[in-house]
Amino acid sequence: MFTCDTPLATTAGMDGLIEGNVTKARELLKEAGYDGTVVVIPQPTDLGVIKQLAPVAKSQLEKAGFKVEVQPMDWQSMVTRLTGKKGPPSEGGWSAFGTSWVQLDILDPLMTPNLATTCDKARAGWPCDEGMEKLRDKFVRATTLAEKKAVAEEVQTYAVQIVTHVPLGEWYGVGAVRANIGTMKVPPPITVFWGVTKQ
Repeated sequence: MFTCDTPLATTAGMDGLIEGNVTKARELLKEAGYDGTVVVIPQPTDLGVIKQLAPVAKSQLEKAGFKVEVQPMDWQSMVTRLTGKKGPPSEGGWSAFGTSWVQLDILDPLMTPNLATTCDKARAGWPCDEGMEKLRDKFVRATTLAEKKAVAEEVQTYAVQIVTHVPLGEWYGVGAVRANIGTMKVPPPITVFWGVTKQ
């Protein structure tokens, strides 16, 4: 849940999940009584960095036994749909979506937007869970890094049970400039348009 090589990174609660198990997924789906309802995933076609998440999710979900429909659209239409349509896909709603966050936004349980389970005040999907909110409060009250790490492990273990979101991995932006262009010695985690010099 919290990016690799950062102070709160942990594998707590992830046993058997990182590797994946299609056979077990199919068994669990059958056990849950999945009725074949189509999973609708909006896909932002104009954002290269995340437009491939929907087709990959479709492939993985179909391997598990879901029926999936990817619906291509521009990013702005997708955001409008995500935030404004709480009904079922048959009424213009959606089932799941893929997106990406800058590392700075997901370093701890309080900052990670998809861990907020404040019902109508939460992000699209509107997760509602008192247990998670109590753990996030506990994280805020922690005063040492060791205490924060312990709570982050609790949060991650609990999050895997209630599933507000599913982290798929990490990626790095790549950039290049000509030899006569200078940039900041330590690149910032997001694109900025300052700190550039011509030599």
